[in-house]
Amino acid sequence: MPADLDFDEVEAAFRVLSLEPGAPAEDVKAAYKFGLQAYHPDKYPEGSSSQKMAAEKLIAVKDANELILKFFLLCPTGAPPNGWKTKSNSNGALPGGGGATGPAGQGSSAGDGESVDWTAWEKQQEGSFQSELGEWEKREAARQTNVKEGFGREQRRKLVTYGKIALVIIVLCLWSGKFSNNVYENANRRMQAEAWKEKAMYRAQTLNAATGYRITQQQALDQAKDEANDMKSQWMEEDGQRTIGLVFLFALSAGVVWLFRAKKAKAFLDAWVDGQAPESRKSTAGSSAEAAK
Repeated sequence: MPADLDFDEVEAAFRVLSLEPGAPAEDVKAAYKFGLQAYHPDKYPEGSSSQKMAAEKLIAVKDANELILKFFLLCPTGAPPNGWKTKSNSNGALPGGGGATGPAGQGSSAGDGESVDWTAWEKQQEGSFQSELGEWEKREAARQTNVKEGFGREQRRKLVTYGKIALVIIVLCLWSGKFSNNVYENANRRMQAEAWKEKAMYRAQTLNAATGYRITQQQALDQAKDEANDMKSQWMEEDGQRTIGLVFLFALSAGVVWLFRAKKAKAFLDAWVDGQAPESRKSTAGSSAEAAK
């Protein structure tokens, strides 16, 4: 038994050509020829549903013919070692009373020498094509909807993923900036304090004589105190702004942690990715749980 051949697929290939499994190679060749003619896209209006369906069927006919040819090369007798699983009857008749190689009432068993009415066979294919067109249009519309929804879902999933990464990077950059600013601010204040100290000492020693307006020792001390108070007031204002920034940074960090860890946040994002409202997703999950019980 050929190890690389699935006889279930071979049987399905015969039925794609509307032939019973085991039909002679001559009839397979004829069915393939008429199938190419019946499903040629040029026979149908450009861009129509019938043309798209015909294109799919044409591909199926070509694939089926290729598989059957391979089958005949491996099994020249036209039958697998264990026979066909779903053949209609012992004579190989088609459903509806037809022979092994043609439509109902038009053919005969594989080897009685009678020809097949391929004109009737082709008409049968055309009738089957028209009856299948409505169902195909429904399936195609559903497929297109699924494709669009799948594309949108994938885009939303990427947006959530990249958004989370961006949030982490932003928070890390903010904390890094916060620490760097603290280091800079501390060094800057030390420099301001040293400058104030040197200026106060110089004024106390010279009593502002270099300017031509001499001051008393008490005036020099008062000026130094006023400058120190102004500097402290500026520092307190800056500290208040830094405290507000620190509170905001803590709140932002807590929000990011909540976004990554909270089940409610995960459920909300999953619902958004799936294009559902969180309430409807919750009710759907509840219904599934009840059904499982």
